[in-house]
Amino acid sequence: MATIAAIITAPGEAAISAIRISGDQSWAIAQKISKKTFKEKQVELSWINKDTEKLDQVIIIPFKKPRSFTGEDVIEIHSHGGFVCVNKILELILENGARLAKPGEFSEQAVLNGKMDLVQAEAIHDLITAKTDLARRNAIEIYKGALGNEIKELRESLLNLLGAITASIDFPDEVGDYDKKAYINSVEACITSIDKVLETERQGEILRHGYKVAIIGKPNAGKSTLLNTLLKKDRAIVTDIEGTTRDSIEEFYNLDGFPIILIDTAGMRESEDKIEKIGIQKSHALANEADLILELIDLSQDSEEVQRDDSLKIGTKLDLEIKSKIKTDLNISATNSSNIEELKSLLKTKINLLAGSENNVKINQRQADLLRQSKEALKRSLIATELSEDFWTIDLRNAIHHLGEITGDSLTEELLDNIFSRFCIGK
Repeated sequence: MATIAAIITAPGEAAISAIRISGDQSWAIAQKISKKTFKEKQVELSWINKDTEKLDQVIIIPFKKPRSFTGEDVIEIHSHGGFVCVNKILELILENGARLAKPGEFSEQAVLNGKMDLVQAEAIHDLITAKTDLARRNAIEIYKGALGNEIKELRESLLNLLGAITASIDFPDEVGDYDKKAYINSVEACITSIDKVLETERQGEILRHGYKVAIIGKPNAGKSTLLNTLLKKDRAIVTDIEGTTRDSIEEFYNLDGFPIILIDTAGMRESEDKIEKIGIQKSHALANEADLILELIDLSQDSEEVQRDDSLKIGTKLDLEIKSKIKTDLNISATNSSNIEELKSLLKTKINLLAGSENNVKINQRQADLLRQSKEALKRSLIATELSEDFWTIDLRNAIHHLGEITGDSLTEELLDNIFSRFCIGK
């Protein structure tokens, strides 16, 4: 493998920035630019030198393979934070034989060297991008091996089953025919296990990408005021002029660990204003794509037509004189925060993110797709039991392969590129 290097800390002013070098030449490069000799587990304080110029005084941490994150010889250089120092050091490292790491390449090295499986590598990405504590906890459990071990055990049981059937085919006199009923029971048990894991797919989607809540209603119904109240900041402009919100506003909202994407939309009404009409059309489209619609109804106005039958009806301006006769699910006042906590509870009930066991880790889309492919292959294998044993194994092998793609036991270059291209450089 080539020796690779990258900055592994976020850009910007900070006390410390860090560079990782991984590969056979990492120690030699670090010794050349620091004029130091390293020992494993011995941290060095050193100047980094380019010819006669001192670039920065740094801390150097050496790791010897396989006892490193990547499984290769690794050097970590901790410099003063900021843009200039750390980039000058990285340039010097690249000049001395390393190449810039691709996105996710350190984690890819770790997978190829058996330091972690693909599921754990994806958990690192989830951990970096986690926006709530629930997402963090899910990523930690997966990184600890909860999901990967489950998939590996399932794959191992199918491999054992394949081995037994293959022995029956190759050595019929010694082994005899494999019991068809036992085979069917084993495959059905695996399908049941896959279904149990697949139950967490929707929860995983919400954890990673958020639950979309569209706030709709007539102009001046209090949509932007509610958004600002929930976010506890003035994110949307609020006036008493109808049509103030011309375009949608999307904001992430952490509701006691529940990741929500709040979408403030343009007021829905008939309008001849070309720009406002575009905003209203977009509002309808966003409402159709949302997981939940909050339709705000101005209680201070006479009864008016409801926009959506599939929405949660929230009466607003509870602090004013109530004139509306429309039946609502909850009445609030965003101005004085009346019943805002009740609205939050209602949202959490609707999301129902933790339905089922809290101990079940939540899978991602890639894992779910491969589990479904494995399940379909197993179902085809059951159909093949009407034929000879040779036909049973065809789809059984496909099911095993798809499970291996989840953990990395069935690796291809295309699979690695697809996964690690989503990672940031330095991870």
